[in-house]
Amino acid sequence: MIVEHLARISSLSSARLVLLEACVTASSDELRSKVESGLASGDVASLLAVFEGLFAQQTELRAQCDELLAQRDDLKSELEWKDLRIKAMQRVIFGRSSERLSKEDLRQLVLMYGATEEEAAVDDPSLVAREPGDVEPEEQDRGAPDKACVKKRRAAKRMQIADSVERKTIETPVPEGERACMHCGIEMTAIEPREHRWLDFVPAKFIECMERREVLVCKTPGCRCDATTAERAELRAVEPRVTASVLAHLVESKCDDALPIHRQCDQFARLGVQFPPSTLYGHWAYVTDLLQPVADAVFGTVLDDEVYVAIDDTGLDVLDPSRESGKFRAHLWCFCGTTPLVAYRLTETWEADEIEPWINGIRPTAAIQVDDYAGYSALYPNGDGSESPLVPPGRRLGCMMHVRRRFHEAMKLGDRRAGFAVEQIRRLYEIEAEVRGKPPDERLRVRQTKSVPVLDVFDKWVDDYRAKLGISGHLADALRYAHGQRSYIRRCFSDGRFEIDNGRVERAIREPALGRKNFLFTGSFAAGQRLAAAYTLVQSCRALDISTRDYLIDVIEKIAGGWPARRLAELMPQRWKDVRPVR
Repeated sequence: MIVEHLARISSLSSARLVLLEACVTASSDELRSKVESGLASGDVASLLAVFEGLFAQQTELRAQCDELLAQRDDLKSELEWKDLRIKAMQRVIFGRSSERLSKEDLRQLVLMYGATEEEAAVDDPSLVAREPGDVEPEEQDRGAPDKACVKKRRAAKRMQIADSVERKTIETPVPEGERACMHCGIEMTAIEPREHRWLDFVPAKFIECMERREVLVCKTPGCRCDATTAERAELRAVEPRVTASVLAHLVESKCDDALPIHRQCDQFARLGVQFPPSTLYGHWAYVTDLLQPVADAVFGTVLDDEVYVAIDDTGLDVLDPSRESGKFRAHLWCFCGTTPLVAYRLTETWEADEIEPWINGIRPTAAIQVDDYAGYSALYPNGDGSESPLVPPGRRLGCMMHVRRRFHEAMKLGDRRAGFAVEQIRRLYEIEAEVRGKPPDERLRVRQTKSVPVLDVFDKWVDDYRAKLGISGHLADALRYAHGQRSYIRRCFSDGRFEIDNGRVERAIREPALGRKNFLFTGSFAAGQRLAAAYTLVQSCRALDISTRDYLIDVIEKIAGGWPARRLAELMPQRWKDVRPVR
């Protein structure tokens, strides 16, 4: 503005414009000499040109400075984002798997809401993840017991011996030469003996059985009969040279202990039997094909649940030589209902088209509890020509665990504002713990009186913060997810039979996910389908608390012996449990 005002006072000639351009690119010594010469000669025009050059230089430098500052802010934001991603990956690899708040997390959360250091030092044990050696909250309510009692109770929890374990008592009498009193010489009287208990481990073993069948020959003179054998006994082996016990061990070890077939070959070799891997793989294919109809019956029972069906999935690599990479990523789906049964199915892709027949097979009156997978919202034609989402919004249930996970992740990455959401969700789960196992009517009543007000506070906080934050960042993502799932989450609190999360499905899908780390891939898509059938029966047995080995041996022998198809439902785990003792 100063230069423009001076320009109005004195009009610049073309010579002065040339001088102005020279001033912009001149060095400090040149500028000094030009100013001194202008002052000495009284040339106002040359002085104005010098000052205009300086002003132009300053304007250009300011523009460059603003550009550099903007680049610095962009690089700083990018660096902060990368630091958050690094922290997230470090937490996944090295961090604690529990999502409960540590003592430091709780202290920071309290300080964030204006508490003093003294107030923040008072920890709430219900919020803090207990470290080894901490006392249970129930014990604190009853008064602090002495350390010896606490240690004794913990030792009992660490090792529990079932009644089915074989027990042997060893009587150790005092030797004859030591039974008399060393002072009076009279034989001492026995009192209550001292007991010392220990555990011995007897390794598993193979027993090679050989059946010798009696052969009868008719030696009557003139008789025309041929040699005959005694009445044919029932064959126990369901596969060449192995019984149902070996086949049951294959299935249980792979699906319950995550022990791949090739490692079972090594295990059997240590027991004295060298199985070629191809032989065991053949036994595995045989037994899983044998059990497939029972697994299909379990799957149909789960989908036929009258209340709700929960669904989740995980990836599984499948070998395929026809593909460039030699394998592809299939998906293992898990289905649970209100019964303890668990069912698994495998799809070649993650497309919604592959699970559409199964979801349509669920009862129209039953709810469907799922996560935020986009395929559940894919549109499919109805009979009247209209389209509707694969999982109808009116039947869809959300998962509070997925909502909490995002806020907990944001808090772990340094955004303490997410602590309020974690605290409100913790209160909801405390209420759920109070009504767990109660009748549905009572659960609904408690939820309406206690849980819904907490949910109202949580939803209002989400709306308030969504208006303040942008669209990027972990907290913004958590807020956006919580807002999008709101109607589905609230529906969970509208019926006492519903759960507020699909945690049971996630726990059931964890077993295949852990086993996947051991066997890395399955040999073919058909082999993956067999694996899903085996997981269905093994995990259902675990949920029903029945002996997986006893169940598999009995079912394998019955099916191999020609069990009628019309009675297949009797072989499902829950029906089998009704006529068998609980382990």
